[in-house]
This record gives sequence, structure tokens and C-alpha cells, in this order.
Amino acid sequence: MFTIKLIFRTLSILMASILMLSWIRPAEASMLPAPAAATLDPSPPAQPVKLIFIHHSTGENWLADGYGGLGQALSDNNYFVSDTNYGWGPNAIGDRTDIPNWSEWFSSASTPAYMDALYNESGQHSSYTRSLSDPGGENQIIMFKSCFPNSALEGNPSDPPSADGWLTVGHAKYVYNEILQYFGAHPEKLFVVITAPPLQDGTYAANARAFNQWLMNNWLAENNYTRTNVVVFDFYNVLTGPNNHHRYYNGAIEHVFTPGMNTLYYPSGDDHPSVLGSQKATSEFVTLLNIFYHQWTTIFSDVSTSYWASSYIVRLYNAGVTGGCSSSPLNYCPEAAVARAQMAIFILRGIHGSSYTPPAASGSMFGDVSASTWAAGWIEQLATEGITSGCGSGNFCPNNTVTRDQMAIFLLRARHGSAYSPPAASGTMFGDVPASQWAAAWIEALATEGITSGCGGGNFCPGSPVSRAQMAVFLVTTFNLP
Repeated sequence: MFTIKLIFRTLSILMASILMLSWIRPAEASMLPAPAAATLDPSPPAQPVKLIFIHHSTGENWLADGYGGLGQALSDNNYFVSDTNYGWGPNAIGDRTDIPNWSEWFSSASTPAYMDALYNESGQHSSYTRSLSDPGGENQIIMFKSCFPNSALEGNPSDPPSADGWLTVGHAKYVYNEILQYFGAHPEKLFVVITAPPLQDGTYAANARAFNQWLMNNWLAENNYTRTNVVVFDFYNVLTGPNNHHRYYNGAIEHVFTPGMNTLYYPSGDDHPSVLGSQKATSEFVTLLNIFYHQWTTIFSDVSTSYWASSYIVRLYNAGVTGGCSSSPLNYCPEAAVARAQMAIFILRGIHGSSYTPPAASGSMFGDVSASTWAAGWIEQLATEGITSGCGSGNFCPNNTVTRDQMAIFLLRARHGSAYSPPAASGTMFGDVPASQWAAAWIEALATEGITSGCGGGNFCPGSPVSRAQMAVFLVTTFNLP
């Protein structure tokens, strides 16, 4: 037996760092060492998580009570499951789930419409038990699978990616490389690739094995993909023999296969996997999904899931607004104060998205911000957009910490535009913010819009520095980051 034990890709995935860190200066980012591996957590999510599964008949059987039981097992593990099937969605895209069709789903002119429908689907298109109530919001986890005809891949096992062809090894690699670009642009979603199940016919079995080994071991590495939001479950391998596995076992993720066993071991009279095979896949997959979920959401080694701002920090990271304060290990430094230069990056990424790059700096806008200042482009753009006029006397004070009253102004101008003016302050909302306080109107407006409830005890703490944890809450709430 040939055994491969993989400590799942946290290894390279947690390198997610991030060509443009908001804490580390750009010139330092390329010199960062690789982070240590994270602990695997097989426990279910603490709160219900919305998941959608794109599939056809094999997936329908896998989900069904009394067959694969996947739907009920996922529900038991705190996943609210929806699915698509034949005829689903805009342009009946649900009809098309062959490997080459994933380009239409994830990298075509119709992708925005398809994804809007997919992310907001809360219905069932197969029969399975859902014991959870819909927690609301979009689907966070996207599972997708092609059916068994996609294991009849022509060509040769070692073929490189090719734009030509249909169901060939080379074209299948090309498609997955292409759609990875969409996944990389949406780190706020967890994409779970389910490999196509095997056929009983062994004509193309070696090709199917080679392609799925490439998906498991080479796909992400060859693309230098380091985010935690793309994972692979080798459904194909699990169905090729009783001793072939992709599972969590003895504290590690184990991928085990027997050479030469590349066809369907669990037939049902045709190439649909049997009840036994489907249930085996369920038993191995659900615990892995829990691990994948925690690796995606537990990103920073210094931010535990119980930390008060954990969910906001993860959302800020997944939206590409921050890459943390260090990468070995990957830390966020939640209690550190935010400098005004760092704040410029946070705010502009919140407004324009993670891929935004400001124009080159002139170096003439502020007396203390030369063109060579590490965040000069961001600082000057923040001023150009009317969000700041500096700290006085023609300066910006890039290394000064941001105070909570300053933050109120930055956030509201970022949200409503430079011309925004808040209503007059009452002076009664916070005990430490009288109507005469210089930023009182902005502070009260920030609270009225639900972005803050203060610092506790009926106070706002206007002169206190903003921590990175507080900044995460402010930005996620202000810009409604997913």
C-alpha cells in the first residue's frame, strides 16, 4: 500500500501574506519567512454556517437520508445546507456541471449573476433533512462536484494545462487554473472542490487518478496559491477501495490509496456510488470540512476564536483589507494601536476593495510625508478624497496613533463622502462627550448609525487610541464587509 500523509495545506496556505500588508511596510514584505503550521481542529463550527452544494445525481444520492446521509450529517455539524441541481439558476446553469463548465460558472461574463444567485440560494433541490433554522445572510461555503463521466479524461496522465479540448487531462487542469483566479478574489468564501467519482470502466482510470492527484498535491502549489479559502476533498479516491481514504486520522489528514485501484469499488448497478460508498465518503468528509472551516476562519495565531473581535478580524482579513502584523507566525496584533499611515490603507481598502492601489505620491501634499514615505500614496489619496486634511500646520503626522474621536470623522467621511456633515450633537449620548467636545457631532452620528456603542460604562473614550481589534470592528461595520 502506498500511503501519503498530508498535514493539510495550512503549511503553504497560512503563508497568506500578502503582497500588500497593512502593518508591515511593503519593502519588508518579501523578506518574511514562512509561518509555522496550525493545529488541526475537527470540531464543528460554534455557530450555524450556510453552505451550498452544486451537484447532480451522485451528489443528490450523497445528500439523501437513508443513502449517503450527507445532508443530515452536515446539519448535525452546524452547517445549514442548500443545493443546486438540474435546471437551477440563471440560464439554467445548474444543468452544466462538467469540469469544462466550471469556467462558465466562475470565470465568464455571467459569473456575477450566477454567483449572486448562488450566494443567496437558501432552498433545497434534493431531499435531505435540515434540522437547523436558516441563520440568514449569504452562503459562506461553496461545494461543487462534477459527476462520474468526468473521470473519462482523455489524453495522458502527465499532460500540461491546455486551453484546447473538453474532457481531457490537459483541459481539466486548464479549467481549474482559470477558476482559481475567481476564488483568489473572494477570500470571504470557502470553496470546496469535490473530485468527480470514479467509473467502473478502467479505460481512462490512470488519467483520472493522475488528474485528481494533481488537484490534491500540485494545483494550488503550482499557482503559488496561499489563501486558506480553497480546499480539495478526494471523493474519487475514497470510492476506489475500502482501504483508500481522505480523512482525519490519528491527529493528521491522511490521503491513502492503493496503486492500481483506480475504478469504482462501490457500484450500485451502474456508476452511481452505492449506499455503502456514499456513507463512507460522508464519514470521512464531514470532519475534514470542520478542519477546512477552522483553517479558513482561524487565521491569526494571536487571535483565538474566543477573542471578543475574532469574527471581525477574520472578516477584515478575508476581505483583503489587512494581512496582519507579521507572518511567522501569522499574527494580527489586536491590541496594538493603529498609526495614521496604517489607517489610510485600512480606510482606502475598505472603500475601494483589496486590489486597490493608489496613484503615485507627489510628496508635496504634506510637509512630513515625502514621496518616499512608505505609505505616501495612500496618505495623499486619503486627502484627495476629502477624508482628511492632515493633523495641522500642513502635516499629516503619519506615525501618530489614531484616536477614537479622529476615527469617527474618518469613518463617516469614508462612508458618506467628503461633503458629509453630521447633525448637531446633543451632548447626552456619552458621559465623556459633551456637546462642546470638538468631534461630538461625529461621535454621536457614528453611534446613531450603529458603528459603535462606545467603550463601556456609558462612555466613548474619545481621546483613547484605536487598537487594531477596534479598527476591525469599525471597518467591518462601516463598510458592511462580508
